[in-house]
Amino acid sequence: MVDPRMARFSLPVAAFATMVALVMATGAVLFARKIGFDGGHVRAFFLGSEAGFAPPRSLAGLLEVAVPHLLAVPLLLLVTLHLVAFAFGARRRPFSLLAGITWGCAAAGIGAGFAIRFAWPWLAPIKVAAFVGFQATMLAWLLLLVAALLPASGRDPRPGFTGTADAPPRAAR
Repeated sequence: MVDPRMARFSLPVAAFATMVALVMATGAVLFARKIGFDGGHVRAFFLGSEAGFAPPRSLAGLLEVAVPHLLAVPLLLLVTLHLVAFAFGARRRPFSLLAGITWGCAAAGIGAGFAIRFAWPWLAPIKVAAFVGFQATMLAWLLLLVAALLPASGRDPRPGFTGTADAPPRAAR
């Protein structure tokens, strides 16, 4: 049985998880093809390359990428984390730890381009680590979200939420 709190929303939540997974996969392919996972390639992408006739990234170019990400990424995280918290009623410490790692990777990923270009080029591995960390933690969140939609394996999915002798079921809305 699907978590009763999520049952009504299983189709929209599944569609949301699928769309986020597609965006993440597309982002990973674009990152791999355009920037690469090697620190030298990342430095060359932001600082330019005479051999590849690529100019350094300008502030305007960096802002064109960063500004939409500063809106989209926090919204994505807000929705995903709230859906997972709603579905699982997660324990505070593990939830906060994984959420903090995800937010930190997102912030580092957005800001690393500016830091590589204008502060210190040897921060390029931070950009790669932030991207990989963000992708990995978002995959974990999406797996948790999908797990909330899967049938329970012969156990009461969420005691106290479905109604027990100690806690009667909630009124239907």
